[in-house]
Amino acid sequence: MQAKRVTFIFFAMLLSLCVCSFKPVIARDIETEFTWSTDFEQGNAKDVHLRDDGAVGFSIEKAPGGEEYLWFYFKIYSNSVEPLEFVLKNAAGAHQTGKRWNITRPFFSSDGKQWQRASKTHYGKEKGLTHLLEDPVFRFKSPIAAETLHVAYFQPYTNEMLISFIEKIKSRDEVSISSLGLSKQGRDIHLLKIELPEKSDSTCKSIWIIGREHPGETPLSFVCEGMIEELLNDPTGQRLLANCHFNIVPILNVDGVALGHYYHNASGINLARDWVDFSAKETRILRDAISQDMQTNEIWLLINLHSSNDPTKGHFFLKVREDVLSPENVALQDNIFDAAKGKHPQMQAHSPVTLLDLPGITGNALSRDYGVYCLYLESNYSRGADGSEVTIQSLRETGEALVQTLAEVLTPE
Repeated sequence: MQAKRVTFIFFAMLLSLCVCSFKPVIARDIETEFTWSTDFEQGNAKDVHLRDDGAVGFSIEKAPGGEEYLWFYFKIYSNSVEPLEFVLKNAAGAHQTGKRWNITRPFFSSDGKQWQRASKTHYGKEKGLTHLLEDPVFRFKSPIAAETLHVAYFQPYTNEMLISFIEKIKSRDEVSISSLGLSKQGRDIHLLKIELPEKSDSTCKSIWIIGREHPGETPLSFVCEGMIEELLNDPTGQRLLANCHFNIVPILNVDGVALGHYYHNASGINLARDWVDFSAKETRILRDAISQDMQTNEIWLLINLHSSNDPTKGHFFLKVREDVLSPENVALQDNIFDAAKGKHPQMQAHSPVTLLDLPGITGNALSRDYGVYCLYLESNYSRGADGSEVTIQSLRETGEALVQTLAEVLTPE
Protein backbone atom coordinates (compact mmCIF):
# COMPACT_ATOMS: atom_id res chain seq x y z
CA MET A 1 0.00 0.00 0.00
CA GLN A 2 1.22 3.49 -0.72
CA ALA A 3 0.01 7.04 -1.15
CA LYS A 4 1.84 9.62 -3.21
CA ARG A 5 1.30 13.24 -4.19
CA VAL A 6 2.48 14.65 -7.47
CA THR A 7 1.90 18.26 -8.59
CA PHE A 8 2.19 19.06 -12.27
CA ILE A 9 2.19 22.54 -13.82
CA PHE A 10 1.85 22.46 -17.55
CA PHE A 11 0.92 24.89 -20.34
CA ALA A 12 -0.68 24.69 -23.75
CA MET A 13 1.05 22.14 -25.99
CA LEU A 14 0.57 20.66 -29.47
CA LEU A 15 0.11 16.88 -29.23
CA SER A 16 1.47 15.10 -32.27
CA LEU A 17 0.32 11.56 -31.50
CA CYS A 18 -2.94 9.92 -30.62
CA VAL A 19 -3.79 6.26 -30.00
CA CYS A 20 -6.52 4.38 -31.85
CA SER A 21 -9.76 6.40 -31.77
CA PHE A 22 -8.77 8.50 -28.77
CA LYS A 23 -8.79 12.21 -29.28
CA PRO A 24 -5.66 14.03 -28.08
CA VAL A 25 -5.98 15.58 -24.66
CA ILE A 26 -5.85 19.36 -24.95
CA ALA A 27 -3.52 20.70 -22.29
CA ARG A 28 -4.74 23.76 -20.38
CA ASP A 29 -2.85 26.75 -19.05
CA ILE A 30 -3.86 26.17 -15.44
CA GLU A 31 -2.17 24.48 -12.54
CA THR A 32 -3.37 20.90 -12.15
CA GLU A 33 -3.35 19.17 -8.79
CA PHE A 34 -2.84 15.43 -9.14
CA THR A 35 -2.80 13.00 -6.22
CA TRP A 36 -3.19 9.22 -6.08
CA SER A 37 -3.59 6.55 -3.43
CA THR A 38 -3.81 2.78 -2.94
CA ASP A 39 -4.10 3.01 0.84
CA PHE A 40 -7.33 1.04 1.17
CA GLU A 41 -8.64 -2.53 0.80
CA GLN A 42 -7.78 -4.11 -2.57
CA GLY A 43 -5.66 -1.09 -3.53
CA ASN A 44 -3.06 -1.88 -6.19
CA ALA A 45 -1.08 0.39 -8.54
CA LYS A 46 2.38 1.87 -8.83
CA ASP A 47 4.20 4.60 -10.76
CA VAL A 48 1.05 6.64 -11.31
CA HIS A 49 2.03 9.78 -13.22
CA LEU A 50 0.86 12.31 -15.79
CA ARG A 51 2.25 11.58 -19.25
CA ASP A 52 3.29 14.09 -21.87
CA ASP A 53 0.13 13.34 -23.87
CA GLY A 54 -2.08 14.23 -20.90
CA ALA A 55 -3.08 10.64 -20.03
CA VAL A 56 -2.47 9.09 -16.62
CA GLY A 57 0.15 6.35 -16.82
CA PHE A 58 0.48 3.57 -14.26
CA SER A 59 1.58 -0.02 -13.72
CA ILE A 60 0.20 -2.95 -11.72
CA GLU A 61 2.11 -3.88 -8.58
CA LYS A 62 3.07 -7.58 -8.59
CA ALA A 63 2.29 -9.58 -5.46
CA PRO A 64 4.95 -11.84 -3.90
CA GLY A 65 5.04 -15.46 -4.94
CA GLY A 66 4.53 -15.47 -8.69
CA GLU A 67 4.43 -13.61 -11.97
CA GLU A 68 0.63 -13.51 -12.23
CA TYR A 69 -0.75 -10.01 -11.96
CA LEU A 70 -3.92 -8.40 -13.31
CA TRP A 71 -5.84 -6.64 -10.55
CA PHE A 72 -5.56 -2.88 -10.11
CA TYR A 73 -7.52 -0.41 -7.99
CA PHE A 74 -6.48 3.13 -7.10
CA LYS A 75 -7.93 6.58 -6.49
CA ILE A 76 -7.10 9.77 -8.37
CA TYR A 77 -7.65 13.16 -6.77
CA SER A 78 -7.54 16.04 -9.26
CA ASN A 79 -9.21 19.24 -10.34
CA SER A 80 -9.67 17.98 -13.89
CA VAL A 81 -13.01 19.04 -15.35
CA GLU A 82 -12.82 16.50 -18.18
CA PRO A 83 -12.76 12.68 -18.05
CA LEU A 84 -9.25 11.31 -17.77
CA GLU A 85 -7.53 8.76 -20.00
CA PHE A 86 -5.32 6.03 -18.53
CA VAL A 87 -2.44 3.97 -19.93
CA LEU A 88 -1.46 0.69 -18.29
CA LYS A 89 2.25 0.34 -19.02
CA ASN A 90 2.83 -3.33 -18.06
CA ALA A 91 -0.34 -4.74 -19.62
CA ALA A 92 1.60 -7.10 -21.93
CA GLY A 93 3.00 -9.11 -19.01
CA ALA A 94 -0.28 -9.46 -17.17
CA HIS A 95 -2.03 -12.78 -16.62
CA GLN A 96 -4.68 -12.13 -19.27
CA THR A 97 -3.18 -10.44 -22.29
CA GLY A 98 -3.75 -10.02 -26.02
CA LYS A 99 -7.36 -10.56 -27.08
CA ARG A 100 -8.44 -10.64 -23.45
CA TRP A 101 -7.55 -6.96 -23.12
CA ASN A 102 -9.71 -6.26 -26.16
CA ILE A 103 -12.88 -7.10 -24.22
CA THR A 104 -11.73 -5.55 -20.93
CA ARG A 105 -13.48 -2.37 -19.81
CA PRO A 106 -12.31 -1.19 -16.37
CA PHE A 107 -14.63 0.38 -13.82
CA PHE A 108 -14.88 3.93 -12.50
CA SER A 109 -16.70 5.52 -9.58
CA SER A 110 -16.88 8.90 -7.89
CA ASP A 111 -17.96 7.48 -4.53
CA GLY A 112 -16.85 3.83 -4.46
CA LYS A 113 -20.49 2.71 -4.53
CA GLN A 114 -21.91 3.43 -7.99
CA TRP A 115 -19.66 2.15 -10.79
CA GLN A 116 -19.49 2.61 -14.57
CA ARG A 117 -17.34 0.88 -17.17
CA ALA A 118 -14.74 2.62 -19.32
CA SER A 119 -16.12 4.37 -22.37
CA LYS A 120 -13.16 3.64 -24.68
CA THR A 121 -10.39 1.02 -24.60
CA HIS A 122 -7.53 -0.06 -26.84
CA TYR A 123 -4.73 -2.60 -26.53
CA GLY A 124 -1.71 -2.26 -28.79
CA LYS A 125 1.58 -0.55 -29.42
CA GLU A 126 1.71 3.20 -29.07
CA LYS A 127 2.25 5.12 -32.26
CA GLY A 128 5.59 6.62 -33.14
CA LEU A 129 9.06 5.33 -33.97
CA THR A 130 10.19 5.60 -30.36
CA HIS A 131 7.63 2.95 -29.33
CA LEU A 132 8.37 0.31 -31.98
CA LEU A 133 10.45 -1.85 -29.63
CA GLU A 134 8.19 -1.37 -26.63
CA ASP A 135 5.47 -3.73 -25.41
CA PRO A 136 1.81 -2.97 -26.16
CA VAL A 137 -0.08 -0.91 -23.61
CA PHE A 138 -3.71 -0.89 -22.53
CA ARG A 139 -5.38 2.52 -22.90
CA PHE A 140 -8.83 3.32 -21.54
CA LYS A 141 -10.93 6.37 -20.77
CA SER A 142 -13.17 7.22 -17.84
CA PRO A 143 -16.80 7.99 -18.68
CA ILE A 144 -16.96 10.50 -15.80
CA ALA A 145 -14.96 13.36 -14.33
CA ALA A 146 -14.74 13.65 -10.55
CA GLU A 147 -12.55 15.25 -7.92
CA THR A 148 -12.12 11.76 -6.46
CA LEU A 149 -12.07 9.07 -9.11
CA HIS A 150 -11.94 5.36 -8.23
CA VAL A 151 -10.27 3.30 -10.98
CA ALA A 152 -10.45 -0.53 -10.90
CA TYR A 153 -9.98 -3.50 -13.21
CA PHE A 154 -13.45 -4.67 -12.14
CA GLN A 155 -15.88 -3.47 -9.51
CA PRO A 156 -14.18 -4.28 -6.19
CA TYR A 157 -15.57 -6.66 -3.60
CA THR A 158 -13.74 -6.27 -0.29
CA ASN A 159 -13.80 -7.97 3.10
CA GLU A 160 -15.74 -4.95 4.32
CA MET A 161 -18.36 -5.48 1.63
CA LEU A 162 -18.75 -9.10 2.70
CA ILE A 163 -19.33 -8.00 6.29
CA SER A 164 -22.03 -5.57 5.08
CA PHE A 165 -23.73 -8.39 3.15
CA ILE A 166 -23.57 -10.65 6.21
CA GLU A 167 -25.24 -7.92 8.29
CA LYS A 168 -28.20 -7.97 5.89
CA ILE A 169 -28.83 -11.72 6.14
CA LYS A 170 -27.64 -12.72 9.62
CA SER A 171 -31.09 -12.30 11.19
CA ARG A 172 -32.56 -15.02 8.97
CA ASP A 173 -33.41 -18.23 10.83
CA GLU A 174 -31.63 -20.27 8.16
CA VAL A 175 -28.33 -18.43 8.57
CA SER A 176 -25.59 -18.86 11.14
CA ILE A 177 -22.29 -16.99 10.99
CA SER A 178 -18.97 -18.09 12.45
CA SER A 179 -15.27 -17.90 11.77
CA LEU A 180 -13.54 -20.77 10.02
CA GLY A 181 -10.34 -19.50 11.64
CA LEU A 182 -7.82 -16.70 11.39
CA SER A 183 -5.62 -16.01 8.38
CA LYS A 184 -1.87 -15.56 8.72
CA GLN A 185 -2.36 -11.84 9.29
CA GLY A 186 -5.13 -12.44 11.83
CA ARG A 187 -8.26 -11.79 9.76
CA ASP A 188 -11.41 -13.85 10.23
CA ILE A 189 -12.26 -16.26 7.42
CA HIS A 190 -16.03 -16.06 7.56
CA LEU A 191 -18.16 -19.22 7.39
CA LEU A 192 -21.85 -18.93 6.54
CA LYS A 193 -23.97 -21.98 7.26
CA ILE A 194 -27.39 -22.06 5.62
CA GLU A 195 -29.90 -24.71 6.65
CA LEU A 196 -33.58 -24.98 7.46
CA PRO A 197 -34.10 -24.69 11.24
CA GLU A 198 -35.93 -28.02 11.45
CA LYS A 199 -32.95 -29.69 9.74
CA SER A 200 -30.27 -28.30 12.07
CA ASP A 201 -29.96 -31.43 14.19
CA SER A 202 -30.04 -33.88 11.33
CA THR A 203 -27.16 -35.42 9.43
CA CYS A 204 -28.36 -34.42 5.99
CA LYS A 205 -25.84 -34.00 3.19
CA SER A 206 -23.74 -30.86 2.97
CA ILE A 207 -22.59 -28.72 0.06
CA TRP A 208 -19.59 -26.42 0.38
CA ILE A 209 -19.08 -23.21 -1.60
CA ILE A 210 -15.58 -21.74 -1.67
CA GLY A 211 -14.84 -18.31 -3.11
CA ARG A 212 -11.85 -16.05 -3.66
CA GLU A 213 -8.95 -18.47 -3.51
CA HIS A 214 -7.65 -15.85 -5.93
CA PRO A 215 -8.34 -12.47 -4.30
CA GLY A 216 -8.57 -10.37 -7.48
CA GLU A 217 -11.40 -12.44 -8.97
CA THR A 218 -14.17 -10.20 -7.68
CA PRO A 219 -17.01 -11.19 -10.10
CA LEU A 220 -17.42 -14.52 -8.33
CA SER A 221 -18.37 -12.73 -5.10
CA PHE A 222 -21.48 -11.34 -6.80
CA VAL A 223 -22.26 -14.84 -8.11
CA CYS A 224 -21.94 -16.10 -4.53
CA GLU A 225 -24.35 -13.42 -3.31
CA GLY A 226 -26.83 -14.53 -5.96
CA MET A 227 -26.56 -18.14 -4.81
CA ILE A 228 -27.21 -17.17 -1.19
CA GLU A 229 -30.20 -15.00 -2.10
CA GLU A 230 -31.68 -17.85 -4.17
CA LEU A 231 -31.27 -20.29 -1.28
CA LEU A 232 -32.95 -17.94 1.18
CA ASN A 233 -35.71 -16.38 -0.91
CA ASP A 234 -36.79 -18.71 -3.71
CA PRO A 235 -38.86 -21.92 -3.51
CA THR A 236 -36.23 -23.70 -5.61
CA GLY A 237 -33.53 -22.83 -3.09
CA GLN A 238 -35.77 -23.85 -0.21
CA ARG A 239 -36.40 -27.21 -1.89
CA LEU A 240 -32.66 -27.74 -2.06
CA LEU A 241 -32.27 -26.79 1.62
CA ALA A 242 -34.88 -29.38 2.53
CA ASN A 243 -32.39 -32.03 1.44
CA CYS A 244 -29.01 -30.56 2.42
CA HIS A 245 -27.26 -27.66 4.13
CA PHE A 246 -24.63 -25.28 2.79
CA ASN A 247 -21.27 -24.32 4.26
CA ILE A 248 -20.13 -21.17 2.45
CA VAL A 249 -16.69 -19.52 2.62
CA PRO A 250 -17.24 -16.39 0.50
CA ILE A 251 -13.64 -15.14 0.81
CA LEU A 252 -10.93 -17.66 1.65
CA ASN A 253 -7.96 -15.44 0.77
CA VAL A 254 -8.89 -12.58 3.11
CA ASP A 255 -5.30 -11.31 3.40
CA GLY A 256 -4.83 -11.21 -0.37
CA VAL A 257 -8.03 -9.19 -0.72
CA ALA A 258 -6.94 -6.69 1.92
CA LEU A 259 -3.50 -6.30 0.31
CA GLY A 260 -4.74 -5.84 -3.25
CA HIS A 261 -3.21 -9.07 -4.58
CA TYR A 262 -4.49 -10.80 -7.68
CA TYR A 263 -3.50 -14.45 -7.31
CA HIS A 264 -1.67 -15.07 -4.03
CA ASN A 265 -2.04 -14.73 -0.28
CA ALA A 266 0.14 -12.64 2.05
CA SER A 267 2.88 -15.30 1.92
CA GLY A 268 2.90 -15.48 -1.87
CA ILE A 269 1.05 -18.82 -2.03
CA ASN A 270 -1.57 -19.68 -4.66
CA LEU A 271 -4.29 -21.23 -2.50
CA ALA A 272 -5.89 -22.94 -5.50
CA ARG A 273 -2.79 -25.14 -5.91
CA ASP A 274 -1.87 -25.74 -2.28
CA TRP A 275 -3.68 -29.03 -1.68
CA VAL A 276 -0.56 -31.20 -1.52
CA ASP A 277 1.86 -29.17 0.56
CA PHE A 278 -0.74 -27.16 2.50
CA SER A 279 1.83 -24.41 2.92
CA ALA A 280 -0.81 -21.74 3.60
CA LYS A 281 -2.70 -21.42 6.85
CA GLU A 282 -5.90 -20.74 4.92
CA THR A 283 -5.84 -24.06 3.04
CA ARG A 284 -5.00 -25.99 6.20
CA ILE A 285 -7.97 -24.40 7.97
CA LEU A 286 -10.28 -25.26 5.07
CA ARG A 287 -8.97 -28.83 4.83
CA ASP A 288 -9.55 -29.40 8.56
CA ALA A 289 -13.09 -27.99 8.38
CA ILE A 290 -14.01 -30.20 5.44
CA SER A 291 -12.49 -33.25 7.16
CA GLN A 292 -14.49 -32.53 10.31
CA ASP A 293 -17.70 -32.13 8.30
CA MET A 294 -17.11 -35.50 6.66
CA GLN A 295 -17.20 -37.16 10.08
CA THR A 296 -20.86 -36.21 10.61
CA ASN A 297 -22.22 -35.55 7.12
CA GLU A 298 -21.91 -36.88 3.62
CA ILE A 299 -20.53 -34.11 1.44
CA TRP A 300 -22.55 -34.00 -1.75
CA LEU A 301 -20.12 -31.75 -3.58
CA LEU A 302 -17.93 -28.67 -3.24
CA ILE A 303 -18.45 -25.65 -5.50
CA ASN A 304 -15.32 -23.65 -6.25
CA LEU A 305 -16.03 -20.20 -7.69
CA HIS A 306 -13.45 -18.42 -9.86
CA SER A 307 -13.35 -15.68 -12.52
CA SER A 308 -11.76 -15.49 -15.95
CA ASN A 309 -11.76 -13.13 -18.93
CA ASP A 310 -11.74 -15.66 -21.77
CA PRO A 311 -13.03 -13.79 -24.86
CA THR A 312 -14.36 -17.00 -26.44
CA LYS A 313 -16.65 -17.95 -23.54
CA GLY A 314 -18.98 -16.44 -20.99
CA HIS A 315 -19.31 -17.95 -17.55
CA PHE A 316 -18.10 -21.50 -18.05
CA PHE A 317 -17.48 -24.70 -16.12
CA LEU A 318 -14.24 -26.55 -15.53
CA LYS A 319 -14.42 -30.31 -16.03
CA VAL A 320 -12.63 -32.61 -13.60
CA ARG A 321 -11.03 -35.46 -15.56
CA GLU A 322 -13.20 -38.54 -15.42
CA ASP A 323 -10.31 -40.88 -14.64
CA VAL A 324 -9.91 -39.26 -11.20
CA LEU A 325 -13.66 -39.40 -10.41
CA SER A 326 -15.81 -42.22 -9.11
CA PRO A 327 -18.51 -43.44 -11.53
CA GLU A 328 -21.10 -41.74 -9.33
CA ASN A 329 -19.31 -38.40 -9.57
CA VAL A 330 -18.80 -38.75 -13.32
CA ALA A 331 -22.57 -39.03 -13.65
CA LEU A 332 -23.06 -36.11 -11.26
CA GLN A 333 -20.74 -33.90 -13.28
CA ASP A 334 -22.42 -34.79 -16.58
CA ASN A 335 -25.89 -34.22 -15.15
CA ILE A 336 -24.95 -30.77 -13.81
CA PHE A 337 -23.50 -29.68 -17.15
CA ASP A 338 -26.62 -30.90 -18.98
CA ALA A 339 -28.99 -29.20 -16.53
CA ALA A 340 -27.07 -25.90 -16.72
CA LYS A 341 -27.68 -25.53 -20.45
CA GLY A 342 -30.08 -22.69 -21.06
CA LYS A 343 -30.34 -21.68 -17.42
CA HIS A 344 -28.83 -18.25 -18.10
CA PRO A 345 -27.83 -16.65 -21.43
CA GLN A 346 -24.40 -15.63 -20.14
CA MET A 347 -23.55 -19.13 -18.91
CA GLN A 348 -22.45 -21.89 -21.25
CA ALA A 349 -22.10 -25.53 -20.25
CA HIS A 350 -21.72 -27.27 -23.62
CA SER A 351 -17.94 -26.86 -23.74
CA PRO A 352 -16.34 -27.10 -20.29
CA VAL A 353 -12.58 -26.62 -19.99
CA THR A 354 -10.69 -29.58 -18.56
CA LEU A 355 -9.04 -28.92 -15.22
CA LEU A 356 -5.24 -29.03 -15.29
CA ASP A 357 -3.65 -32.36 -14.38
CA LEU A 358 -1.86 -31.08 -11.27
CA PRO A 359 -2.27 -32.86 -7.91
CA GLY A 360 -2.16 -29.64 -5.87
CA ILE A 361 -5.28 -28.15 -7.47
CA THR A 362 -8.25 -28.14 -5.10
CA GLY A 363 -10.60 -30.18 -7.30
CA ASN A 364 -8.06 -32.90 -8.07
CA ALA A 365 -7.10 -33.30 -4.42
CA LEU A 366 -10.69 -33.45 -3.22
CA SER A 367 -11.50 -36.18 -5.73
CA ARG A 368 -8.30 -38.13 -5.09
CA ASP A 369 -8.05 -37.91 -1.30
CA TYR A 370 -11.65 -37.42 -0.15
CA GLY A 371 -13.87 -38.73 -2.93
CA VAL A 372 -15.61 -35.35 -3.07
CA TYR A 373 -16.62 -33.89 -6.43
CA CYS A 374 -15.60 -30.27 -7.01
CA LEU A 375 -17.72 -28.19 -9.41
CA TYR A 376 -15.90 -25.18 -10.86
CA LEU A 377 -17.65 -22.15 -12.29
CA GLU A 378 -15.51 -19.46 -13.94
CA SER A 379 -17.51 -16.22 -14.10
CA ASN A 380 -16.40 -13.79 -16.79
CA TYR A 381 -15.22 -10.25 -16.02
CA SER A 382 -16.49 -8.80 -19.26
CA ARG A 383 -18.71 -10.75 -21.62
CA GLY A 384 -21.33 -13.47 -21.36
CA ALA A 385 -21.71 -16.49 -23.61
CA ASP A 386 -24.37 -14.62 -25.59
CA GLY A 387 -22.01 -11.67 -26.14
CA SER A 388 -23.82 -9.41 -23.68
CA GLU A 389 -21.96 -7.29 -21.16
CA VAL A 390 -21.43 -8.73 -17.71
CA THR A 391 -23.07 -6.63 -14.99
CA ILE A 392 -23.33 -7.02 -11.25
CA GLN A 393 -26.98 -7.97 -11.72
CA SER A 394 -26.17 -10.60 -14.37
CA LEU A 395 -23.56 -12.11 -12.05
CA ARG A 396 -26.12 -12.42 -9.26
CA GLU A 397 -28.56 -13.95 -11.74
CA THR A 398 -25.88 -16.47 -12.71
CA GLY A 399 -25.62 -17.47 -9.05
CA GLU A 400 -29.37 -17.94 -8.95
CA ALA A 401 -29.21 -20.07 -12.11
CA LEU A 402 -26.52 -22.26 -10.58
CA VAL A 403 -28.70 -22.99 -7.54
CA GLN A 404 -31.60 -23.82 -9.87
CA THR A 405 -29.29 -26.21 -11.75
CA LEU A 406 -28.27 -27.96 -8.53
CA ALA A 407 -31.86 -28.28 -7.40
CA GLU A 408 -32.85 -29.86 -10.71
CA VAL A 409 -30.06 -32.44 -10.47
CA LEU A 410 -29.94 -33.14 -6.73
CA THR A 411 -33.60 -32.72 -5.72
CA PRO A 412 -35.79 -33.21 -8.79
CA GLU A 413 -39.49 -32.44 -8.34
